Amino acid sequence: MSYSQMPRKPSQNPKRTLTKQLNALRNTALCLFTVFMILFCAFVFLISSINKVSAKDESSPTTTTGEATLAPSSDTDVSESETQADTTPDTSATTAEAVPVSRATYPEGAKLIALTFDDGPSQYTTQVLDTLKEEGITATFFMIGQCVDGTDASVLQRMVDQGCEIGNHTWSHATLSKVEYDEAINQLKKCDDVLMAKIGQKATVIRPPTGAGAKQKGLFDYARENHQFIVNWNDSSCPSDWAKPANGDAEYTANYVVEHAIANDCVLLHDVHKSTVDSLPAMIKGLKEKGFTFVTVSELLAAQTDLTVDKAISGGYTAEEATAAPGGGVIGVRYVYSNGKIYIEQKLYS
Repeated sequence: MSYSQMPRKPSQNPKRTLTKQLNALRNTALCLFTVFMILFCAFVFLISSINKVSAKDESSPTTTTGEATLAPSSDTDVSESETQADTTPDTSATTAEAVPVSRATYPEGAKLIALTFDDGPSQYTTQVLDTLKEEGITATFFMIGQCVDGTDASVLQRMVDQGCEIGNHTWSHATLSKVEYDEAINQLKKCDDVLMAKIGQKATVIRPPTGAGAKQKGLFDYARENHQFIVNWNDSSCPSDWAKPANGDAEYTANYVVEHAIANDCVLLHDVHKSTVDSLPAMIKGLKEKGFTFVTVSELLAAQTDLTVDKAISGGYTAEEATAAPGGGVIGVRYVYSNGKIYIEQKLYS
């Protein structure tokens, strides 16, 4: 066979070969892109699922631990008080004694003192709260409803957050001995209503303006129905900061309280006077040096062992009027402070 007769291999077409290579490369890129998109979609779905779970967890109610506040919340402590009120006690002393009272305890010989501020809130109240926070102590604020109404809710909430106690001082600083039964209740209710609107809770204690109104039955009925203590103050440690020489003299105010304070004391101050507010650092320092432990009014009452329903009954109250409240003390009666003693004032209304 001659060379010319031998079979020849087909000639290679360079253009066709390049086209095949490009097609193969394109198919490979499409595959890689498809895999990438699948992985990307899976990643996005995973992140979305995690975010949904986190959002659900954040919206669920949680229980946190921290510094307990005495003032009750509108959903828990108040409802417990209402439950207590539904249990109408018998008029016998035996039934009244059966009402359990949990009392606070402190080391033997502890000198308790409650600083209280009337007539606020005012432009100086945040300064009071700053001082209390710096000193690590609490106090009780007896507030006027009209002043509460004009105060930013954050100031009131800060009182609660710092462990201070919220007190009712009527709506307009009305002297309850000079008003009728219905107006007395209205004055107290309007103050509690505005507190509820601002911070979602009522007061836990009541102080009648000027300490008057001992014969006002509306005061006692309202306090009993709302499980609030009625409290006055100790005259001996009161610097009368609304008048000279205390008013305008921070040093005098501080020294007066430090010199006259005694154990189980309830000190009357006013956070509407700049000199009183300025006196607090020196006053608190002096009281600490004398060994005082700072408490709220309700804590002060809860630490006493002789403020019982029997005591109230012996003072002229019925067992229905004098009801032991959770946390110590008896509601529906007035507490008076004198010479280191806290006692239940004898029933004076008819």
